[in-house]
Amino acid sequence: MNQFKKSVVIKNGIYGLCYISLLVSPFLLSGCMLATQQDLRKLDDNVSQLQKNQADLVTKMDELSGNLQSLNSSLESSQQRMSSLSQKLDDLQSDLARRMSVLSGQVTGTSSPSVGSSPGDLYRLALNDYQAGKFDLALVGFRNFMSQFPRADLAPQVQFYIGEAEFARKAWADAAREYQAVLDNYSKSEFAPKALYKKGLALRQLGKSAEARESFKLLLKDYPRNELAKSAKDALK
Repeated sequence: MNQFKKSVVIKNGIYGLCYISLLVSPFLLSGCMLATQQDLRKLDDNVSQLQKNQADLVTKMDELSGNLQSLNSSLESSQQRMSSLSQKLDDLQSDLARRMSVLSGQVTGTSSPSVGSSPGDLYRLALNDYQAGKFDLALVGFRNFMSQFPRADLAPQVQFYIGEAEFARKAWADAAREYQAVLDNYSKSEFAPKALYKKGLALRQLGKSAEARESFKLLLKDYPRNELAKSAKDALK
């Protein structure tokens, strides 16, 4: 009998625990679900923050790539400028060496060609000075050319430019004399009619109108089809 009572009590206790569990379990389940939702929201927030950080990182990497490209372009441009500057410096040094050679020959009165000097080199050097308005230096170069290469193909042109340099310096008498040298020594060259016309202009500047007119008339007589013939006619009016 006592054993039966104990069994009944145990069963009732078990039933009670089960009943209590059934009553409490919804609250426990609700709490678990609430905790899980909060964790999910935190996880979503973390994912969103990670995505934002990733987007920011991509943007910064793009900016860095653009800066690197710009830096590379600037570096290439600087290298090109440096290369161009180096070439100009080399050309300047070479030009200076040729100038010193020319001037040395002019000062010492030597007429033999300088080492490394050719008619073309001397002509270009003097012509550059002439075109730059350095007429005194151009005259040194042109005259040095004539002393070294009086029979060169460029000689008629160089002699004419000597007259042009004197004309540019407004040394009218010297210009007329140098133009006459073209006519005396290179009468069959293409620079003869030019020298004749410019000689007339130089004589006119000297107030020698009659001699100037003779030059213009001679140009019309000897070179009637030359491009300067019309200018000579106009000068005679």
